[in-house]
Amino acid sequence: MAEEFSLTDWLKKAKEDPKVAAQPLVIVAALAFGGYKGLYAPKSIELKKEEKKISALQGQLKEVQGAVDDKENILLDIEDKKAQLNKSIKLCYRKSEMTSFLRRVRELAAQTGIPIKSVQPQPLVPINIGTASAERCSVTFSFSGDLVQLATFLRLIEKEEKITFINMPNLSPNASGTFDLELTPTTILIPDEMAMKASEEAAVEE
Repeated sequence: MAEEFSLTDWLKKAKEDPKVAAQPLVIVAALAFGGYKGLYAPKSIELKKEEKKISALQGQLKEVQGAVDDKENILLDIEDKKAQLNKSIKLCYRKSEMTSFLRRVRELAAQTGIPIKSVQPQPLVPINIGTASAERCSVTFSFSGDLVQLATFLRLIEKEEKITFINMPNLSPNASGTFDLELTPTTILIPDEMAMKASEEAAVEE
């Protein structure tokens, strides 16, 4: 039969033997350590796991944000290129407007006082505008006049709203000081469907 615990007797023994006094401290320390292992340690491990999860999610969030930023930049770049293409398309004659270009060359020559008896359309030359197919359209006519007329005609060509240019031949005046040469105004013809699509997209944006 176990002896009953007497606080008075234990205090007497504790005074005589320090080891006896230390026993409760050992018990308290053991209980405290057990409590740490049972309560704090598991919580600490769980907390670290959650921190790793949060860190991983933050990394994924940065990747997603980076992808979103890249996508926005790509979309902006695409829209910018589309705007540039649509602007270029407006500067070109449609394929169905080839006769309009030939007529316009005659009008500009008439404004300059250059008589044109006939124009000679040249073969169409396929070209690319970005990824789109187009054609270079040239027309040749004989010019006979002075330098002022030639300069005026070139100035009118330069001011045209639609793309029109001339590859100038070598200038060499004749004995009377005038010029006899072949002029070849050139423009770009685009497919009608391309021009229509650009017009529709521009209308939607407005």
